[in-house]
Amino acid sequence: MKRSVRIAAFIAVLAAAAALLIAETLVIKVQTTSLRREPKFYAASVATLRQGETLERISAEGAWIQARNTAGVTGWVHESAVEARKFKLAAMDKGLKTQATAGEVALAGKGFNKQVEDSYKARNTGADYDAVERMLKIAVSPEAVLAFLKKGRLDVEGGSR
Repeated sequence: MKRSVRIAAFIAVLAAAAALLIAETLVIKVQTTSLRREPKFYAASVATLRQGETLERISAEGAWIQARNTAGVTGWVHESAVEARKFKLAAMDKGLKTQATAGEVALAGKGFNKQVEDSYKARNTGADYDAVERMLKIAVSPEAVLAFLKKGRLDVEGGSR
């Protein structure tokens, strides 16, 4: 009896370790998005996710990924909002930069890096860059999006591309 309990416990530990090794970690690559109750853009939000947060992938259905956040909340996120966490490679040359600042990550999330932004500003000195920041702060509720889609008779079932 004791031997069978030990064997069962050993198998359970191995299964848990295998699950941890196999679990895929996803990283939010957009500024904000929602973890949704169902795999649809207009489904109710169960959590707000911010750029850089990590999720554990559970399954997938079309372009939607079922995932669990660090608080243990499970829901669906569209594949366009996440990317698989890349392994951090050790630099062979100690002078090679292997990390980024929060500002660099934020710029990358907007599609810019420091060199692109500086080049653009040099070529467009009269542009209103505060307008970009104001546009990024515009928020539209899921209810407003759904009403817009219904009014326009747009097919949103499944939410895939």
